[in-house]
Amino acid sequence: MMTSWFGLEKVVERIELHKYIGVIGIDLSEWSNGLSSEFRDEGFSWSNWLSLAMGRNDLWFGDEVASHLWLYAEIPGSLGEEESESYLRGLAKRVREAIVAQTGGAIKATSQLPRHRERGIGYAQLKGWQTKPIKDVIYEGMLKASVQMHASLVEQSDWELRYELDRLLTESSIKSVYQPIMRLGDGRVFGYEALTRCPEGSLFDGPLSLFQFAERHKQAFALDRLAREKAIRHCPDLGTMQKIFINVTMSIINDPHFVSGQTVRWLTERGLYPGQVVFELTERSSIDDFEAAKKILAHYRSQGYEIAIDDAGAGYSSLQSIVELSPDYIKVDRSLVRLADKDEMKKHMLRTFVRFAKKMNIRTVAEGIERPEELRLLRSMGFDFGQGYLLGRPSERVVTDVMFGMK
Repeated sequence: MMTSWFGLEKVVERIELHKYIGVIGIDLSEWSNGLSSEFRDEGFSWSNWLSLAMGRNDLWFGDEVASHLWLYAEIPGSLGEEESESYLRGLAKRVREAIVAQTGGAIKATSQLPRHRERGIGYAQLKGWQTKPIKDVIYEGMLKASVQMHASLVEQSDWELRYELDRLLTESSIKSVYQPIMRLGDGRVFGYEALTRCPEGSLFDGPLSLFQFAERHKQAFALDRLAREKAIRHCPDLGTMQKIFINVTMSIINDPHFVSGQTVRWLTERGLYPGQVVFELTERSSIDDFEAAKKILAHYRSQGYEIAIDDAGAGYSSLQSIVELSPDYIKVDRSLVRLADKDEMKKHMLRTFVRFAKKMNIRTVAEGIERPEELRLLRSMGFDFGQGYLLGRPSERVVTDVMFGMK
């Protein structure tokens, strides 16, 4: 449909009758293959559609350029500046929803979700037309609206992830899987590490990105609490000497509500007691005050819980944590275990870990064992426990008392 430059003539006509006018932009590009066919017909009239769909004469078509629909709207003169912005925003959302409603199908189903309703819209009040050329006023308004449209599309992934995180917490839809930790001496199951998994189809590509996002958006404690509840409630039946390893960060364990009465109730429901729980300190957040950390961990140890340092050897902070915190377990990072039988430097570092741990009465767990050669090497060095795909993959269903071959 041919118009004057962005509907300039109609704007000039309306300004003579109404002083307060705003511009609205709607990005149609994401629907390019899903818009109702009538919107794409050569003879389609946005002006007629607006009149029928919106039923109002204070909103009119400006132009359609590069898959952007531009409209103008009269703003009630009684509104202040902030109220005018809110008015235009609400009107833009209603137009967008009317387009989606007529489109139907899968686009309607996804686009009407709360997190999508402001996607691809922009708006601005036209200001200064009394002192500037009207073209300049329109251009400035469209520029502001374009920035808003772009920002809403760029930031949409963050909006979606926040919505997804809220959904996972509300629906408690994360789950726990359990990877066996084996005694390297006799091949029996010593315990399990509980690992959080996102539900199928989640927008998060894995637990690491999920926890990092939750931490950035101040939801780390809520997510950790849910993960801990899932880990305990769905824990395999354990023998009295078997353990469940649960990943936590120091920032979480520092919270006075970390091991609340609720956590103890979860353990009791599963027939477990604190002495069967090992809190595995991960590297998601650093420890800034080791003296305070020692006091906190001493408090939990006094209740029977044990402590493990994860990813030992992967960085300086984990080594410092071992020295400062004297954990019950050291979990040696998979980067040192992988192909260690072919690497003299790795062999030397692994032996050093074992010698140090034995002197300090700390038990050792080798992570990431995937080859028989690695397993034989670690057994010969005196590692207490092993974990990895060769010994058992993470699973929701596990066998709790199995002897594995250790050839």
